[in-house]
Amino acid sequence: MPAARARGFAIARALEAQGLACALRVPRPSVYGDTRLPGPLARARPLYAPFAVLHRLAELRDLRADDVVVFQRPMTELPATLLERVAASGRRTVFDFDDAIFERVTGRGKFRRLVALADRVVAGSPYLAAATLAPAKTVVIPTAVDTDRFAARPTRAARGAEVVVGWTGLSGNYRHLVWGARPIARALERTGARLLVISDAPPPAALRALRPEYVRWSPATEVADLARLDVGVMPLPDGAYERGKCAYKLIQYMALGRPGVASPVGASCDVVSPGVDGFLPADEAAFEEILVRLIGDPALRRAVGERARARVVGAYSLRAVVPRWRALLEELM
Repeated sequence: MPAARARGFAIARALEAQGLACALRVPRPSVYGDTRLPGPLARARPLYAPFAVLHRLAELRDLRADDVVVFQRPMTELPATLLERVAASGRRTVFDFDDAIFERVTGRGKFRRLVALADRVVAGSPYLAAATLAPAKTVVIPTAVDTDRFAARPTRAARGAEVVVGWTGLSGNYRHLVWGARPIARALERTGARLLVISDAPPPAALRALRPEYVRWSPATEVADLARLDVGVMPLPDGAYERGKCAYKLIQYMALGRPGVASPVGASCDVVSPGVDGFLPADEAAFEEILVRLIGDPALRRAVGERARARVVGAYSLRAVVPRWRALLEELM
């Protein structure tokens, strides 16, 4: 799960490097369905929830020495908050979230209870922070990338058919790429550029017209795979759930020195200064035209990419956000 990697594992490792002991407790199987199972087994995801709960129960016995417990999203997908209340008993707690989980009908009540339970709440964007209705104890800490690992890569002098436009994300979010496929398809047809898709599963038939090259996502190769892109895209419909997106794929593109073209929805509007370090086209025609322009102009890609990299290093890197996490946790100890 991207949130667990970016807001859990990466932050914990960086804090430990600064001398703050952190223990990660991950359920098996995953409570959010990112444990990939073959074929028909993947459809039985709800049947695995009880096993995740049992694993969580076992983890509760290991919390006695902890000063602060951070819930990176709820502990389980079940509506009850019993596990969270037991984990919070006798210690300070932080509830961290980076998606509009309160928009799910089954999750609204639990979200409110977790906000009430926590001593502090960390939201991935101002939009999400406003949804807590608890401004006195809520802070915004954006999702970040390791800019040493996601190092800037030189801009290629490619034009037209040599250019690679790319998208990365979980297969469950292919629907967003499908939604934005028309202007991308027209830009590719006009320029001859290629589309690269990096995900945990092949693209659906609905994207066949884009003739995407598919690369299976792997933690070992994700940076090298993303570095193949010349331009990154992040189309999103303007829906209630999408407004809670924290622009992680856009931040990854920008960290590598690649211009991103995203819909003006959610945290993308906070991350990007349009025309400076990225682009937020307002409609399909504008999305198509900026893609065509970027595909044909390597100097523009380089200039925007350099500013994009600087923007991420300054505000969306581990170096920028870890001190804020440390200050928050030390305040609670």
